Amino acid sequence: MSGVDPERFGTCHRPGDQGGDEPPESWDLDNGDLRSWMRAQHACLELCPVLRECTARRDRLYPRAENPLAVIWAGVAYGDTGQVLDHRGLRRRAATQHGRNARNEETTNAQSLAG
Repeated sequence: MSGVDPERFGTCHRPGDQGGDEPPESWDLDNGDLRSWMRAQHACLELCPVLRECTARRDRLYPRAENPLAVIWAGVAYGDTGQVLDHRGLRRRAATQHGRNARNEETTNAQSLAG
């Protein structure tokens, strides 16, 4: 986002801007948390000066009924199978990830103690 304050808009990039075309962590639903996802959606929908271009790019890359996977793109959250997630869907995903992370941490701690 050339000329846009990265503190305010995060590290989202227009195609061709330095930093590549990969979504930053808060737009990646495999990373981050509910707060960062909600902030990313807000930044896209309410603050982004290139939302129209981003939406057009998404539509160009996903022209049929398929959608991006596990990402927020142009203000829309997509789940692991491409389904559109509303706020309840994002909350459910965050709770599921939190539980998974807690179980992984417990397993790691147990293995450390056993080893």
